[in-house]
Amino acid sequence: MKKNLFIIVFMLALLYAAFSCSYLPTEENLGDTIAYTETPNYIFLDPGNGSNTCFMFMPGGLVDPHAYLTLMERIAEDSICVLIPKFTSNLAITGLSKYKHLIEQFPEIDTWYVGGHSLGGIAALSAVNNDPDMFRGLILLGTYPSESFANPDWSGQVLSIYAENDLLSTSDEIESAQMYLPTARFMTNIDHIDTLNTHTPSTIYYLISGGNHAQFGDYGTQDGDGLPEITLLQQHEQTHHAIMAFIRWVENE
Repeated sequence: MKKNLFIIVFMLALLYAAFSCSYLPTEENLGDTIAYTETPNYIFLDPGNGSNTCFMFMPGGLVDPHAYLTLMERIAEDSICVLIPKFTSNLAITGLSKYKHLIEQFPEIDTWYVGGHSLGGIAALSAVNNDPDMFRGLILLGTYPSESFANPDWSGQVLSIYAENDLLSTSDEIESAQMYLPTARFMTNIDHIDTLNTHTPSTIYYLISGGNHAQFGDYGTQDGDGLPEITLLQQHEQTHHAIMAFIRWVENE
């Protein structure tokens, strides 16, 4: 039943993609401090410090991967490599095993985090389910698992960042799916994450007040989304801060 449901969703997504245009980036204003390498299969942001820690980030459904560069550059500026895979029709679910081939291309990286926005988060969840020992942490932006992608017993740490005005992955939907991930811990101040025990697998839930779905990327408005009450810059700053607080917490284990 689960398999059949996934196939139906997969086929509907492909049909939707065939008759839809991808969401394109509104800007690609990268600074001059980060090396930006692009191939037909990925975009790689290298902080240039020989970092052996990398965050593999799966783009949201129908969103051009370049739309996440302005957010991901912030991560790279904090000495974390960022790898953004490219997928057919800009749908991460068309290449659920692609992460394996990409990781093989970077043997110098020994610590991997994986995450994604919206449908890209489902691809990240799938990667963790298939190779639970490959990743140190899972980072979800505006997404949540269904029972098909449940992994409440995973030994890694999870960060779930969601937005108050997101109408595509609502707060209620995300909080209602907490049983499918490790033990939930809700934080209003992400700086207090250091008070938590890193030896206990947890899902850290962090709500961005006034944020919406599309502002996790930089591609303008999205059909069906709520209106933001904060700027794109403010949402990116909060998202970046939460991700880095999470990674530093896990690395200090």
